[in-house]
Amino acid sequence: MPRNDRGFSLLEALIATGLLVVIALGSAQLFTIAIARNLSAREQLVMSLLASTKVDDLAAAVGDGTIELSPSDSLERGAAGWTDVSVHAGRPYVRRWRVSQVPGYADDLVGIAVRVMPEAGSGEVRIATIRERVRP
Repeated sequence: MPRNDRGFSLLEALIATGLLVVIALGSAQLFTIAIARNLSAREQLVMSLLASTKVDDLAAAVGDGTIELSPSDSLERGAAGWTDVSVHAGRPYVRRWRVSQVPGYADDLVGIAVRVMPEAGSGEVRIATIRERVRP
């Protein structure tokens, strides 16, 4: 009886299908991880932009001489006048800032620190700089 060797046997087809499923599931898991990392990086970028914008505003106020020193714990709690909430893409972020004297420089230098965190969730960004205070 002649043997027909055209096509694949059932066993070969099952093995090929199993390999394809394993590869597809592994790839799907990598896509899920990549999407989660992308969202986390985007949130870090938003918080960094919010913090740097506030640092620029505060540095300009220090340059103009129109800002006072803040309470020492204004980064840890919501001190009136030293915190705000900014909404980006429907998600609220809390910004807190501190303006303080730099030890050893009397009133010549001012330290500026800004902390941004999501209102709900985890993670934060902190940016700090030192600026020279303008004398009238």
